[in-house]
Amino acid sequence: MTLLTRRWFFLPSLAGMRLVLTLLAAMGAFSRSGFGQDRAALRLQYEVRIARPTTHLAEVEITVAPAPEPGLDFVMPAWSPGRYAIYDFAKNVQEFEARGAQGQPLPWTNTDKETWRVSTAGAGGALRVRYKVFANDLNGTFSQVDASHANLNGASIYMYVAGHKHDPLTLTVAVPAGWKVISGFSLSARDRTFPVANYDRLIDTPLEMTPDPSMAWFSGGGKTFRVVVHSYGDDPETRAQRVNELAADLKKIVDSEMAMMPAPDFDHYTFLLHFEPDISAGDGMEHLNSSQIIVRGTWGGGALREALEDAAHEFFHAWNVKRLRPAALGPFNYTREAYTRSLWFAEGVTQYYSYVHMLRSGLWDRRQFLDRLASEIRQLEGDPGRALMSAESSSFHAWFYDRAPQMQETNFANTTISYYNKGALLGLLLDLEIRARTRGEKSLDDVVRLMYRNFYQSGAATYYLSGRGYRERDILNALNAVTGTDFESFFRQYVAGTVPLPYDQVLALAGLHLTIGTRPGEPPSLDAITRPEDMGVRIVAVRPGGAADRAGLSRDDLLIAVDEFSLATESLAERLRIYPPGAEVPFTVQRHGERERITVQLDPPEPNEYSIRESPLATPEQVRIREGWLGSGQP
Repeated sequence: MTLLTRRWFFLPSLAGMRLVLTLLAAMGAFSRSGFGQDRAALRLQYEVRIARPTTHLAEVEITVAPAPEPGLDFVMPAWSPGRYAIYDFAKNVQEFEARGAQGQPLPWTNTDKETWRVSTAGAGGALRVRYKVFANDLNGTFSQVDASHANLNGASIYMYVAGHKHDPLTLTVAVPAGWKVISGFSLSARDRTFPVANYDRLIDTPLEMTPDPSMAWFSGGGKTFRVVVHSYGDDPETRAQRVNELAADLKKIVDSEMAMMPAPDFDHYTFLLHFEPDISAGDGMEHLNSSQIIVRGTWGGGALREALEDAAHEFFHAWNVKRLRPAALGPFNYTREAYTRSLWFAEGVTQYYSYVHMLRSGLWDRRQFLDRLASEIRQLEGDPGRALMSAESSSFHAWFYDRAPQMQETNFANTTISYYNKGALLGLLLDLEIRARTRGEKSLDDVVRLMYRNFYQSGAATYYLSGRGYRERDILNALNAVTGTDFESFFRQYVAGTVPLPYDQVLALAGLHLTIGTRPGEPPSLDAITRPEDMGVRIVAVRPGGAADRAGLSRDDLLIAVDEFSLATESLAERLRIYPPGAEVPFTVQRHGERERITVQLDPPEPNEYSIRESPLATPEQVRIREGWLGSGQP
């Protein structure tokens, strides 16, 4: 909400009008006087150097000419598009300095945690700032510099000149001898200098620099695709074979997604993949003509399957998010949050389409596809937050929990849901609803294509990108336009509201049904999230209304024993397995350093088997819709 949301109307006097005009003129003069406000384009040259990789430092130099007086602001982003969390990348900046055209030191000061204000008086018409960035995190947001490679994600590395993000620039890269430079800027690993349209494009193009990458190539739809893998431990022959096999599978995904969507407006695209067994979690990040996929594990087996699924997601973002985008997502204000209620569509529907194209590409069969959707249902139904948080609210409040650092205790386990998860399920339900309402003539594909045409391929462009961003209402309007029906009630209940999703009703439209059960032999439930510790089991979260909650157990309680049997030597599940649901079982609990006994009446086992099955009683119309969905996928 801005100050313009409340408008005051008045008729000023002539003297008042003169005062206003004088103030506006003064403000205009001040805005042209420097400190990042000069709108005339600057000549910007960026250089990033990897001099000593073992220090984990990237050295950055930015040259600016001319240097308008009285000064310029150099700003480090607080966040990175695609990851909705404030990280304050400035905390890893060190050894900042500024010099004029003749090398003379220029005074500077920090005006806030992310801004370096450089005085240009006496700069001699140009200035150069230098600084170093500590980088030792391998994921899609941060950067890593070590002896094996340098992987740079721009927002965590490059400052921008305030007021000049739109200016073109040149990037030069300096790396150790023998290292190759790989990015979406160029298909040649020998190039070291790149013209860049503006700062937004600069930070939307990650760099991978390494002496020995594994590479493969393929073509599709008149575009060139490059697959680059950074990994450890494999001999060159094995790596060459694996990267070729990976490229062959990626081509199937690319061909499937390009068959659905209009040809993307890039000439080449680079998949950057990392297989790393020592990281805590994998990641993926989309960019305009590249993507980064980081998988926890060694190259092969389950890690390879995960990489392909992530690639299906990130490549679909080339349309949905990077080009077809919510209004808040580009051009960006990098100093604060950019709020949207549409991440369920931007990310969650993209997640749904990653599953769709794993099926359409032939990398999954029907059973794998339906099982993955069933697992998404299981995840949402296991989240107490589904009764409290809508898909829109989850999108809007992503800044609280999208890998955001948490310095205070939260109740997120009981109050939040994932916009990826619910968005994927909304994609499923909308797809089947559209197919049923149009008797198989249309699908969710048509909605995405319509929005892509209306909001990316049409409309005025900004310096950042073609087209314009959409609002939440525009998704509803596109659904109504494609089907000739009204999805208002669907949106009100399931997107903006927290009404339970109508799985059975919608799956039945395609002759399918959801079965929910419990594996034989499952123990009764405590209805709490726990983790094992040396002395027992720690309660991490208590489900509202469940067995633990009714008994008065609390988060942070340490369960020492069940009916005198130690939880240090046996798991909680094994200890509970001998009891029937409804049994009243005494627990020894340590709370604030003291022990007490608390009796818990156990709940039935939690449902853990979700499956989507074909109904033998499906009508011909239902079968036709199902085959259109699970067969070619095209109506």
